[in-house]
Amino acid sequence: MLSAEESTKKWATDFTPGSLNEFLELSKGVARNSVSEYMLAVNNVLDKAFRRDAYKKLEACQRLCFSQNEEHIEEKIYNILDGVIMDYSTTNELPEYKDVVDDLWEEIKARQGEGMSGVPFKFPALNNYVQLEAGELVIVGANAKQGKSMFLLNEAVDLLRQGYSVLYIDSELNTRMFTARLIAHLTKIEFSRIRSGKYTDEEAERIKAALKWIKEQKFTHKYMPIFDPNGVYSVVKKSMHAQDTQVLIVDYFKASDSGSGDGAAYEVYSNLGKFVDMVKNVLCGDLGLIGLGAAQTTATGKLADSAKIARNASTIMIIDNKTPEEIQQDGVECGNKKLRVVLNRNGEQMAPGEYIDLKFNGNLISYEQAPKQHDPNAPF
Repeated sequence: MLSAEESTKKWATDFTPGSLNEFLELSKGVARNSVSEYMLAVNNVLDKAFRRDAYKKLEACQRLCFSQNEEHIEEKIYNILDGVIMDYSTTNELPEYKDVVDDLWEEIKARQGEGMSGVPFKFPALNNYVQLEAGELVIVGANAKQGKSMFLLNEAVDLLRQGYSVLYIDSELNTRMFTARLIAHLTKIEFSRIRSGKYTDEEAERIKAALKWIKEQKFTHKYMPIFDPNGVYSVVKKSMHAQDTQVLIVDYFKASDSGSGDGAAYEVYSNLGKFVDMVKNVLCGDLGLIGLGAAQTTATGKLADSAKIARNASTIMIIDNKTPEEIQQDGVECGNKKLRVVLNRNGEQMAPGEYIDLKFNGNLISYEQAPKQHDPNAPF
């Protein structure tokens, strides 16, 4: 009698992908406690057979690369690799399109009368233009030290209060410092007093209540000074397994310094582009996460590294300080920040010069919609 290892080797040698897939389908009619064993064995065989055939095909590709007389090498290599991938793919890996249509209709019916296509932001006025949606990536831009991270923190808390599970990946603040800011936001106690310990006994009870609330949430903060795509993907998958993560917040998208020398600048921006691509198309697109991230703006008010970010963003919003003249013109009750939607692929476009009024308090780590929105038709 052959051992399990010997049987696997024999199956990998003798069976074809087609016959194995047929066997896998037939095995579904066997008693349930046996199906999992058959599926495990067949998938193991398929994996080993794929590795064997892929190795042979790669050897063929290598020979083509070293050949001096071959023409149309790219096409030939594509056909070789595409062939082995198609051999080992199964039809049940592709969803039935009619099922996608039915799911979309159910979503549309559920939204009837709500006036929203996705998850609302904290700010009602902003929801008239855009909401957060699974598979999409929304970018918030601001100048350095102008509150973009605090905006993301405020949105994270609001999403948690709505019942969503959130993973916050942070390149700026370690988890202890982030949590101190989170406590200030939740308790409405000045961040400086929390750090210095100058709070009252009553405020200490509020802090304890905030800590209790935080621990009850499906929330993870991960400090990653450098965003490595493989590392981020691993963190996301672990978080999805541990807490069924629905929302990914990235603070923030930036080009990391990778050294100097010829080609260094190109490598920096190329790596940024690959990372943004991965977040939008793999983490949001394939895994179905809601994506919300931040990026820095330039002195002219545009996103830094904008070409790499804008092509993947569903929506781009820019936060600016109001000038003293704008505060006087709008009125103090209209707040000290303005938010502009400058790109919106999935919703209403904001008119040129229009903006949403926000009230920002840095020491309380607080963003609120201003009690009053300015009148865009008011005379200067």
